[in-house]
Amino acid sequence: MGKIEYRIALPGLAPEDLEDFGYIEEFGYIESDLGNTSSPYESADTVFSIGLPLFGILFVAVLGFIIFVSVRNYRKAKSAGFDPLTMETELMARAANSAMLAPKKSLEDKLSELESLHSRGVITRDEYLQARRDALSE
Repeated sequence: MGKIEYRIALPGLAPEDLEDFGYIEEFGYIESDLGNTSSPYESADTVFSIGLPLFGILFVAVLGFIIFVSVRNYRKAKSAGFDPLTMETELMARAANSAMLAPKKSLEDKLSELESLHSRGVITRDEYLQARRDALSE
């Protein structure tokens, strides 16, 4: 195979100026590991000709996956009766108002509530005594 020649040059500089910077105008060659000659730009061309389409395909695949997941989440939220745009806020509000996150009542508060229910006639004497025993045994 023949050698590919290239000329060292910097745009806008005359050959005399290049000699001042230590460059000597000459022809040069680059030998690859396989014994073939190539220009210094061929490897960059190869990287871009393979890498750029590969990056494009990967980018489109990731974008498609994000859209697919978003559509599935939207449909699932709608079928569960939530507004998908405010679902996170709705769930946080429900959790904040739930009994699981409410602070525990003290024994004194429980007993005074039972006494209040009994005095107002909401629960009977037997229900009051049973609930009082349950509260004291906790």
